[in-house]
Amino acid sequence: MLNRVIAIALIAAYPLLVHIALVFAVPQLLFIAPMLFLAGVCWQGLGNRNKTVWLVFGLLCTAVVLLEYLGLTLYLLFLPPIIIPLLLLFIFGRTLLNGREPLITAIGEAARGPLSQAMRNYTHRLTQLWCIVFAVMILWSAILPWLEQPELWSWFTNIINYGVVGVLFVGEFMLRKKLFPTHNHPGFFEYLRIIARANIRS
Repeated sequence: MLNRVIAIALIAAYPLLVHIALVFAVPQLLFIAPMLFLAGVCWQGLGNRNKTVWLVFGLLCTAVVLLEYLGLTLYLLFLPPIIIPLLLLFIFGRTLLNGREPLITAIGEAARGPLSQAMRNYTHRLTQLWCIVFAVMILWSAILPWLEQPELWSWFTNIINYGVVGVLFVGEFMLRKKLFPTHNHPGFFEYLRIIARANIRS
C-alpha cells in the first residue's frame, strides 16, 4: 500500500512541477519532473530490485539527461499530455465498436452484476463522453505548442486537463445518483475502489 502511495505521489508531482517550472521560471524543475515521473512509473519494479526495470529506468533517465544537455527537455514535456489521453481514448473508444461492451458498462456489471437497460444506455453515453473529452485534450495539447507560449500550454495541459477530469468525475457521480435515485449506488470512495480494481484492458 505504501509503495502504491509513493508511486502515485511521484507521478502526480509531475504536472505540478512542470507548471511551476514554466510559470515561475524555474528551469531546473523541467529536468527533475520527468525523473520523478519515471521513478513513479517504475517504483514497484525498482523496489523489487527487478533488473529489467532498473535497466529500462536507467536508459530512460540517461535519455532525459541527454535531452537536457541538448536543450530539448521542453519538447519532451510536450509528449505526455498527448500520449496519455491518446492511450485512454484508445482504451475507451475500442469498447464502443460493434460487438463490444462499453467500458463503463463493463466495469459496472463486473462490480455489481447486470445493469438495467436505462443504466446500460447511460453508461454507454458516458463512455462516449469520456472519449470526446480525451479527444479535445489531445487536440489542444497538440496545437498549443505551436503557439510558442509555454505558460499557456502548461495551464491547459497541467491544470485545466486535470481539473476537467476531476469535475467530470465527481459531477457525473453526483448526477447519476439524481438520475437513478432507486439504484443501489456505492459511496464515493467505494466507487473509486471499484474503478481501481477494474481491468481496463478487457
